[in-house]
Amino acid sequence: MAVGCVLLLLIGGLRLWVPRPLFNAPCSTLLYATVDSSDVLLGARIAADGQWRFPEAAEVPEKFACCIQQYEDKRFRQHPGVDVAALLRAAWWNLREGRVVSGGSTLTMQVARMARKNPPRTIGQKFVELVWALYLDAVYSKEEILRMYASHAPFGGNVVGIEAAAWRYFGRDAASLSWAEQATLAVLPNSPALIHPGRNRSRLKEKRDRLLRSLCDDGVIDPITYELSCLEPLPEKPLPLPQLAPHLLDRMAKNRQGERIRTTVRPQLQQQVQGIVNRYAADYRSNYLYNSAALVADIETGEVLAYVGNVTGDESEDKGYQVDLITAPRSTGSLLKPFLYAGMLNDGTLLPGTLVADVPLNINGFTPQNFNKTYYGAVPARTAIERSLNVPLVRMLGQYNTGRFMVLLKKLGMTTLRFSEEHYGASLILGGAEGTLWDLAGMYASLARQMKHYRLYNGRYDPSDIRPLRLTSFSRPDPIRSVADPRLSDRGTLSHAAVWFMLDAMSGLNRPEEEADWQQFASMKRVAWKTGTSYGGRDAWAIGVTPRYVVGVWVGNASGEGRAGLTGVGYAAPVLFDIFSLLPDTPWFDMPYDELELASVCRQSGHKASAVCPDRDTLYIPRAGLNSPVCPYHRLIHLSPDGAYRVNSSCESVRRMVRRTWFVLPPAQAYYYKNYHLDYAPLPPMKPGCDEEASPQMAIIYPEHLAVLYLPKGFSGRQERVVMRATHIRPDATVYWHLDDVYLGETHRIHQMATEIGAGNHRLTLVDDEGNRRSILFEVRE
Repeated sequence: MAVGCVLLLLIGGLRLWVPRPLFNAPCSTLLYATVDSSDVLLGARIAADGQWRFPEAAEVPEKFACCIQQYEDKRFRQHPGVDVAALLRAAWWNLREGRVVSGGSTLTMQVARMARKNPPRTIGQKFVELVWALYLDAVYSKEEILRMYASHAPFGGNVVGIEAAAWRYFGRDAASLSWAEQATLAVLPNSPALIHPGRNRSRLKEKRDRLLRSLCDDGVIDPITYELSCLEPLPEKPLPLPQLAPHLLDRMAKNRQGERIRTTVRPQLQQQVQGIVNRYAADYRSNYLYNSAALVADIETGEVLAYVGNVTGDESEDKGYQVDLITAPRSTGSLLKPFLYAGMLNDGTLLPGTLVADVPLNINGFTPQNFNKTYYGAVPARTAIERSLNVPLVRMLGQYNTGRFMVLLKKLGMTTLRFSEEHYGASLILGGAEGTLWDLAGMYASLARQMKHYRLYNGRYDPSDIRPLRLTSFSRPDPIRSVADPRLSDRGTLSHAAVWFMLDAMSGLNRPEEEADWQQFASMKRVAWKTGTSYGGRDAWAIGVTPRYVVGVWVGNASGEGRAGLTGVGYAAPVLFDIFSLLPDTPWFDMPYDELELASVCRQSGHKASAVCPDRDTLYIPRAGLNSPVCPYHRLIHLSPDGAYRVNSSCESVRRMVRRTWFVLPPAQAYYYKNYHLDYAPLPPMKPGCDEEASPQMAIIYPEHLAVLYLPKGFSGRQERVVMRATHIRPDATVYWHLDDVYLGETHRIHQMATEIGAGNHRLTLVDDEGNRRSILFEVRE
């Protein structure tokens, strides 16, 4: 009874004395990918104390376990933590030699010594280790003790633990090492200095081979394995650890330092994508462009398959290679345009072919221009997306409302809209807001995922389809197996119909507005893709989706320095399609017929056909589009019998009039539209003597009413002249120009007037030769 009480007190005292956990040293942060149920090391960061020390593994490699027990502690499985026979033998040898030649420590005692930070070797310390070892053997299993030894033993230099040693000296994980390599590592903790290149290499080989001989003598390995193992070379200088995804490791290590982090990245694809990014970056250096990023993710799961945060280069160059540009907010350029198009289709505000005005625009001094500095008068909404035309999209945003568009973007996953609607204004659609490649790729992936599930959910919506990308494995605990599942909804953030037309427009390849070799992509697999270029050539973007993958690319300088000629289609798109060439092709999205309606559409205007539209097409349109307005451009006019003049009852008898349908655009739109549509016919002039109709005869194209003009000074230091433009419905009309009631002159056919205008508010008045007037107000600022 007394002995039992003493033992209990002793164990209780040791429990207070021996810390739990036994080791609390910082560990390296490790990033893994899982391939065929096996972990593949993608990268590692050294521990906070400067040591390569991996977190404890779940198991010790069997070969290493055999080697270390054979070399250090043959009776490890039999003794209670202390091998009395080994201690007596060591004491006898030390007395006989007159110096310490053997310590007699067991593996358990060595674990105790390591846990106590390797204090000086004295008899007192040896006794403490002995007591600790007895306690550890009573508390931990042999496997746990062996695992602690393998994880915390010194292997030379700043390498601690078998896993770190395997990677530093042999470039692969410990489980895949040969008998010779395991034996080399087994002898190192006893003499870690032997691993240094050029130092005692013969002694290291002698120790290794002696251990192999012992294993052979005891039947652990056969003679052939022994002979071949002795022929294997020793490791040379320490090897660098893998760095396949350095920026991803930095990102995930921020909140998970010292852990084994498992990600969804595919090692082979990661290396291939990094190689593509690096190859293009080497070519782009000639234009002083140094940085690029690329992202590949699976549409169904949202799992990231390749994460290339930047070019991998010599960081001593100070080119910003350390910046993770996947998470860096940058000007979005044109990347948000398809979302606006989808939002308007979703509401029925327009149809895919609805004409949108493309004429000069001035919004309080903000004067957006198309990439090629050209105006087309009016373009179909789909064409505006295909060609990424700026002016029509700004007009569309004005119709949709900036604040409402911001709400839509946030619902889709954009997290960088931190300012108010007034802050962004109309520039939001042209890159006035910053976004990240992570968010934007996730937004496109979400809509593609929703579209992919159209048939699976029988046209219903899963709200969780709109979600960010993932860096760790995703598996829904309770998959949706029925279209009656209460988690499904009858409405989505955007309808299937709107998303389908958005992706269909993005898969068009007619993109001449960026003046680049977009035709080179025409033979590629079908991809819905969008490019973007920020103001000043600072950012080039390209994002593409298929039913299976999303790929995002950014090119530029991490410093924000812009470069002339940098465009999304010229620099980012080639990278995008090279990455897509690595990925298998898939069938296209199903057309959502349940959300479409056949409708009669005016061929020229793209609106629902009115009763007077002569040329009609029966097309599928989103059901919401049934509420869109009918064609406003076709109207009935009355002509003279010879068709040369417009007439009315004031100058022609009703029975002699010829009725005809005419396609009439507003004068400003017609001014540009006719240059690209040779079949566009302006209205015939009114017959002399007829009362003029109330429709506008002329329009002032530039400046616009209430525009704010900012006039720079030329090289001479004088204020530059303003070139004002107008158009008239009659080609032979004469227009008289007045500025602030001061006569400027007259124009014929081509109506342009250049003049110097001082700062302040002004009124421009035009009068034609028939007395028709047009007048606007505008402001000039220096």
